[in-house]
Amino acid sequence: MPTYHLAVAAGALETCRQLFIERELDANLAPIGKEYLRNYIQDAEWERERTARQSKGAPGSSKAKRFYNKKVADILSETFGPGDVCYLYSANLSLSIAMDKDKHNKGRDVFVTQHYPYTVGFLVKEKLPAVAEFPVFTRSGQETVAITFCMECRLNQSQYEKVKDYHSFVFHNVLRIDKFPLKLNTTTSTFNLLVVPIDSGQQQIAWEYLDRTLAKMEEWSERPPLFSRKAAEFVFKEEDFKDAVVMPSYRNQDQPEFFYVAAMRYDLSPKAPFPSPELYSDFYTYYTSKYGLAITNTSQPLLDVDRTSGRLNLSTPRYINQKGIPLAAATANQAKKKKLGTRERQILIPELCDIHPCTASMWRKLVCVPTILYRLNSLLLSHQLLSRINKGMNFPSLSHTNIHSGGKLDLGIDFSLLQAPSNLTNQTDGDNLQTNQNEDDNEPVNQCEVEDQQKNGLDSAAADSEENAGASSDEDCNISDIDTDVTDDEAEEDVDSIPIDLELDKEDNSQCQGPSVTTVLHALTMSNAGDFINLERLETVGDSFLKFAVTLYLFCTHPGLHEGRLSYGRGKQVSNFNLFLLGRKLGLAEYLISEKFEPADNWLPPSYQTDADYVPMEEFSVNSPEKESKEGSPESGTVKANKNSLISYNLRTQHSITDKTIADCVESLIGCYLTSCGPYAARVFMAWLGIDVLPSRQPQGRENKPQDQYNKPQGQENEPEVSELDYGFKLPQPPPGLIKGGAEAERKLARLFAGLEQFEESIGYKFKDKAYLVQAFTHSSYIHNNVTDCYQRLEFLGDAVLDYVITRRLFEDKRKHSPGVLTDLRSALVNNNVFAALAVKWDFHKYVKCLSTHMLTGIHRFVQHQKARGDKIQAEQYLRLSDEGESDEEVEIPKVLGDIFESVAGAIYIDSGMSLDTTWRVYFPLMRQQIVKFSKHIPMSPVRELLEREPETAKFQRPERTKDGRARVSVTVAGKDTWWGVGRSYRIAKSAAAKKALMALNAMES
Repeated sequence: MPTYHLAVAAGALETCRQLFIERELDANLAPIGKEYLRNYIQDAEWERERTARQSKGAPGSSKAKRFYNKKVADILSETFGPGDVCYLYSANLSLSIAMDKDKHNKGRDVFVTQHYPYTVGFLVKEKLPAVAEFPVFTRSGQETVAITFCMECRLNQSQYEKVKDYHSFVFHNVLRIDKFPLKLNTTTSTFNLLVVPIDSGQQQIAWEYLDRTLAKMEEWSERPPLFSRKAAEFVFKEEDFKDAVVMPSYRNQDQPEFFYVAAMRYDLSPKAPFPSPELYSDFYTYYTSKYGLAITNTSQPLLDVDRTSGRLNLSTPRYINQKGIPLAAATANQAKKKKLGTRERQILIPELCDIHPCTASMWRKLVCVPTILYRLNSLLLSHQLLSRINKGMNFPSLSHTNIHSGGKLDLGIDFSLLQAPSNLTNQTDGDNLQTNQNEDDNEPVNQCEVEDQQKNGLDSAAADSEENAGASSDEDCNISDIDTDVTDDEAEEDVDSIPIDLELDKEDNSQCQGPSVTTVLHALTMSNAGDFINLERLETVGDSFLKFAVTLYLFCTHPGLHEGRLSYGRGKQVSNFNLFLLGRKLGLAEYLISEKFEPADNWLPPSYQTDADYVPMEEFSVNSPEKESKEGSPESGTVKANKNSLISYNLRTQHSITDKTIADCVESLIGCYLTSCGPYAARVFMAWLGIDVLPSRQPQGRENKPQDQYNKPQGQENEPEVSELDYGFKLPQPPPGLIKGGAEAERKLARLFAGLEQFEESIGYKFKDKAYLVQAFTHSSYIHNNVTDCYQRLEFLGDAVLDYVITRRLFEDKRKHSPGVLTDLRSALVNNNVFAALAVKWDFHKYVKCLSTHMLTGIHRFVQHQKARGDKIQAEQYLRLSDEGESDEEVEIPKVLGDIFESVAGAIYIDSGMSLDTTWRVYFPLMRQQIVKFSKHIPMSPVRELLEREPETAKFQRPERTKDGRARVSVTVAGKDTWWGVGRSYRIAKSAAAKKALMALNAMES
């Protein structure tokens, strides 16, 4: 250049040109920050949600709660009337695990459903797909329900009205749940299905039984009160009381109690001695004195009866708590009394009882109807969602018409424990009763007449206390807390024995048939639904794979982008807010099972609807936005409400769900496709949702982004846009390790690699591209390496690789870790402290290329500390407790050590052709000891341990800042003392305070 200033300008221009090529400057030569990844950001949507809600809970968080309508499967929503074609199905119950008769509380014969001529069936408008078998848990044991197609039929007007009357009879007179504000309406109900009796042999509607029941019902409704009936000698007929349900006609007319006739006691009569002879001499005297009743037949036998069950949620068994553990044992004397003593039984006089129109055998089956229909709708919703997803994905091997039902719903518990009820106390499972009657699943009532126990000394609480006294305190615990023990040999099984397919880019998908309906049902069931299934295990592995897939996509498609921006882009994609938006647009909230099944309170029976004029007693303040889009169309599936308004919350038709719950459901669906079909199908599902994990054939600059879905025409808001994915196309190959070519670069690489051969031998892996290993050990301060990048990008990738392979290893463990255990193990094994300690143990620190004196000093101190402790590894921070009541950090754990442990994993993954299996085979021997140790003894943070030990009295104060800028936190245990912790961060200081409190509390107790 002719002048100095022109030369400077030319140099500056060339620098700007290079920065523009590297995407550090935009077209206006302004610096590009995080805006480069604007495709992954929904800032406008976030701001709209935040402004509209005006609540403390951030959008996408567990504090942001919204109301949604409960969904009924479309196939069950079609109405039908007289003359319409409809389809008859039977719900065949078969006893699969029976209670042991000899150990039964009363020694009763077990009711075997398949031995009786009639069963439960229903009519629907549309033909149903194949439905998986599922269990219900009655007092007889575990019964398997098989939904079986019977026939196509048409009902004339008379038949249709009879079926409606029988349907109403079932829900009003047997189940007694069609109370205000429910009204039977077969034309406008959203759940259209009519219950009918089925002839088990001919598999058709049992018209004779139906007519007989309705006729008896008419007589029953017109019967006069007992006290106004004409006195005539009662004639006992055994056939009238065989397989009968009776009601004492002299009491509780407003809330009648019904009983199964278990036995006719010909050894007893009204003149038989009364159980409390000090009060009454015989039953005859008791009834004439107490009620003024006249008993005309003193030779009639008495009835030994069992109370009908008011427990209508039969999806879980009574004798196993929600942790899957048998309840406490009863004593042998108690069991003997229940079997033999009349004082321990309910004895009624036939003359003083009314016989219900429904037979006992049919009643026992009808109490299963709410649970059967609840499960049926859940399975059909899962089928509907799965069909919709498979159709949208258009994946070659996934069918949306031929979907695998799952065969049988597996609840994951050994229910053979049901075979020993005599060793269990009669405890409820926490279900609310539908009436005031006792919940009598095999429990004795311990009475002759309930209302007289206080006076006759029979212990008035006996009828109820027996089943409630031992109620488990673990009612609200999640069932998934079970974690069985295994032997050391099983715990240290070789990695080769674990058949896990971790190939991410598998091209052969011809065998992939998609998730089963039952697997999807797991993914749609929340942990607070009180069921034996939930989404948490699938959500854990889905979350890990989502992070890995997004990380790999960003790493491969943005080769020049540094780790900070990559992390920002990943965070936006995997954030709960983004997943919530995608899940909401898919309408997942309507499909979710988010609350415990309570038929009398939060379930809408079929062919019923709530009264339009009904306003619930309770109203809740809703912090949800106005559910109108900018175009003015309501958002599908969400209860519409203005800001800060009060809306009626109908428990039967609506449920409350947090934003994070929907995000968790998205992750669990990813886990479904991952575990059922493999990694590639899971990536296709994520791409269909709008998560960038796969390339597509779409024009440049027009990719399938989540924000595209917020500007769709009315009526299409819930359907993710389907891109034309090339299913055989792989991600772009990562760039080579060398950023410079030529002989000089190769020679310099050889010098930098010197000594790393020993490292290769120690880990058992030879690198094809030596530059990746050099890069994995190169810190950004090491200026002598200008032929490779620093380790940060590989650390970004390796972090996700290790997180996924470790999580998948834990997920596939034969012990089937519970969700809580799985999360704790994942947190304990995938953290910088453990990785840094492992890096020291396996001599990673010897090869770090770094010129930062401060960092090298920190590494040296930590290495000395670890070697002095025999390479002991713990998940928590290493702290030194002082005598002055505070704690200082004993050794600062250098982050660089954890980073290089991850970066080497990323280097192996890339060098091996992106093989997760190879990476895992290298790293599992390095981590085997910690995996086995932590699996046996799950580490718990001091904070959590303290809060679990002192849940009511331990309280952490707000953090303070010391003069040197460190955080200081105090924890107070009421009535004991206060302890302080100091550290470079709030988390470390809080942990230090908790650790010191635990040590002091242990000293107090010793």
